[in-house]
Amino acid sequence: MRPRAAARVRAGPAQPRAVMVPAQPPAPAENHPLFVGSIAKCFQVLEALNAAARPVALTELAALAQLERSAVQRITHTLTMLGYLRQHPATRAYTLSGRMLEFGHTVLATDRLREKAHPILEQLNRRTGETVNLMEMEGDEIVYIARFPSLHAVSVDLHVGSRLPGYCTAAGRAMLAQMDEAQALARLSAVKRRAMTIHTVTDLPGLRRMLAEVRRIGYALNDQEAFIGDISVAAPLADRAGHVVGAINIAVPSPRWKVEDVRRKLAPQVVATARDIAAELGVL
Repeated sequence: MRPRAAARVRAGPAQPRAVMVPAQPPAPAENHPLFVGSIAKCFQVLEALNAAARPVALTELAALAQLERSAVQRITHTLTMLGYLRQHPATRAYTLSGRMLEFGHTVLATDRLREKAHPILEQLNRRTGETVNLMEMEGDEIVYIARFPSLHAVSVDLHVGSRLPGYCTAAGRAMLAQMDEAQALARLSAVKRRAMTIHTVTDLPGLRRMLAEVRRIGYALNDQEAFIGDISVAAPLADRAGHVVGAINIAVPSPRWKVEDVRRKLAPQVVATARDIAAELGVL
């Protein structure tokens, strides 16, 4: 399972569609005949190291990756020989190498949405002085692909590449609301929805009502459901056919902002910015 970050958004009215029975969740990936288990184990090791965010010795790494020590030994040896891992000569602990940065750079450099949205989001950040983010959805998670930090102190801090669950975040709900309702409900039914704070809505009827509200008003607002002290307002980005391609949000701390002020002052700017980005992409 991919580790998440440890810390830290179509305008116009639309009528909710009739309720449909969610589809059955897909079969586990490992059941597919083309699935390569050894490669999956390799990424379990890499993800375990990434989540640890510190040098990790072989035995502990095997425990973190939930794999046999002999398998992890072969994998780490191979990755070290290829230059993707470093091993300290004295402690023998492993860390990710700088070569891994090449992948992240290529992902960001070739992302057309990020390229087109960057100057528009920068303007929104300067205009509001608050944290502005651009996200895409991968599976059941949102991933941050651009981030413009606030000029003020923030209650939650994230970075490009951070991942969060879609069901409890404003950006995730904004993108889910843009999908066909049956598809969105199927996604929500298949994922484990744990409460991240005392405010998190996890039940399907409650989430369905929230998605309907997003379709009606054109944006999603999250009041401390992902992190205590964090309020987020998000709007989806969609193509001509209505397919979601991403979302933008503004995240602010609750000690400085009230929900009603976020709705009044920030939500219109987020929705307008989403329109500007879609226009720049040529998708409206």
